Amino acid sequence: MNVSRTGLLLFALAASAVFIGGAQTPKSSLTGTANAAAGTVLEGVVISARAAGSNITTSVLTDGRGDYVFPPLDSGRYEVWAQATGYQTTRASVAIEDGRQLHQPFTLNTISDVTPQLSASEWFSAMPEDTKEQRRMKAMFRTNCTACHGPTHALQNRFDENGWRAIVMFMERMTGTNGINRHTTVAHYRDELARYLASLRGPTSPPLKFKLQPRPAGEAARVVFTEYDIPLAGARSERAWLDGSDWAIGWPTASTGARWIHDIVPADDGNAWGTRDRGPSDMSLFKIDTKTGEVTGYVIRDGKGIRRSHSITKDRSGIIWFDGGNGPLGRLDPRTETIEMFAPPLNMGGGQLTTVDVDPQGKVWGATNRGANRFDPVTKTWMHFESPTWSGNFVYGTATDAEGNGWWTQYTADKVVKADPKTGKTYEVLMRPPWVNVDELTNATDREWYQSMGVMTWGNINTVPYGQQPRRMGADKRGEYVWVPNNVGNNVARINIHTLEVKYYPVDGNPYFVTVDKNSNVWTNLFSDAKVARLNPKTDQWTYYTLPSRCESRNISVDDIRGDVWVPCANTSRVIRMRPRTTADIEALK
Repeated sequence: MNVSRTGLLLFALAASAVFIGGAQTPKSSLTGTANAAAGTVLEGVVISARAAGSNITTSVLTDGRGDYVFPPLDSGRYEVWAQATGYQTTRASVAIEDGRQLHQPFTLNTISDVTPQLSASEWFSAMPEDTKEQRRMKAMFRTNCTACHGPTHALQNRFDENGWRAIVMFMERMTGTNGINRHTTVAHYRDELARYLASLRGPTSPPLKFKLQPRPAGEAARVVFTEYDIPLAGARSERAWLDGSDWAIGWPTASTGARWIHDIVPADDGNAWGTRDRGPSDMSLFKIDTKTGEVTGYVIRDGKGIRRSHSITKDRSGIIWFDGGNGPLGRLDPRTETIEMFAPPLNMGGGQLTTVDVDPQGKVWGATNRGANRFDPVTKTWMHFESPTWSGNFVYGTATDAEGNGWWTQYTADKVVKADPKTGKTYEVLMRPPWVNVDELTNATDREWYQSMGVMTWGNINTVPYGQQPRRMGADKRGEYVWVPNNVGNNVARINIHTLEVKYYPVDGNPYFVTVDKNSNVWTNLFSDAKVARLNPKTDQWTYYTLPSRCESRNISVDDIRGDVWVPCANTSRVIRMRPRTTADIEALK
């Protein structure tokens, strides 16, 4: 075991015009309405306000009467804008003054081309399924071409068959880390994918029939969003030039210099800590002062190199744990801001781990090669657990349940594994919803080829059209279930930790991460839809919340102390806090 307390560099980031030090100015409020040009009241319109020079954006939504009400804002000049899918972004510049309530109405005009605004789910719902061949190729596209990013960037453009073939060939060689990957399935179906995409989005192909998803209403519209811009690197102050705040421009990609805010966790004191997985190397971790917007960066050195970070979580005593991006385990005390690093033995998954979680007994689990490792912070000892049938599958998404068992996903094998530390035994659960029809989504030639390819691995993805691709699990640490986001399967699975019985909940979007709040509600981030969803297990009903900017997220965290929901945006270097409010809260502000 290697324990390191050295090589840590801290620095403060100069946040643009944030309110740090000195007396706070008196508060004032901003209210208004949103209507269509024809006079129709618009519910669920996102209204955003940003003070000049600030790194904080505040957003609210209109109610059933088209009214919006902001929480108290500091005095100063603000840019305020209103937007909804299907409408042009409408802007105003206003001055908030002490003791005065400003009323700013907005009139929204329809947009001529809605395609840049569409979410992944809206694109997929428009792709025809009239024939078996259309259903087969749609599933092939979903499982092979939208695992690391949504379909929005490519499908908003039109290309002929040769153009689509060139794009497919490029994607065969690329991964999200800019490395060579040789996607075997994509290469095998290259020509079929090119023909299929040209039939949908070719120069002369007929327009798709889009059905826009309903805007938020009721409870889903009674929220306040606070967005914090994170500098692109620790020693610099610039931020993403395409930050997702204007939906009409289209969906940002990670290539706009904003990679990668990966995970976020709220500390007990109300501040938030996040990880930086890729991109500039001079920020391993960061802290957001949620009152001022100030961002502090932390660099963790490993010899001469600088560690990146991936996942982050919090134990019951408020200590924060993170992984060093397929490296050692990190312990952070947010009260003293001291960090310790613990490296697993080399014979336990190669001495590395990722996607950490803490069980109710305080043991820290993390995925590793072949399975998972468990660390005891008291004795500083490790345990290793191996998947029953691991054969090169990508291991990810660790979670721990109420009884201290460890869980992880085999992402490219559609399997979930449970490890019982009392017996050392591991168990597998296959992710295969009952509505999946293998014969409907494949033909005999497909099945023969997949069989010949053998076991799927991360470096050689053979993703079947009916694949689920389970990502990052969560658990109800007060109950008897763990929850699995089946990312391209568009469902969340519930597994009984005793019987391993599975129940599937379809969801409108592609879930990436699952967390469970203190009331046993299940939260997930819809990776390519810029939404979060909450499942009430008592009613089996989902509530969908639209984020104020186009955010591609890989994590979601719930603050059980304050009730806030946190989402990091990998593609825009932003972190979003969603705070619910009641009708009485809003009326009091009026």
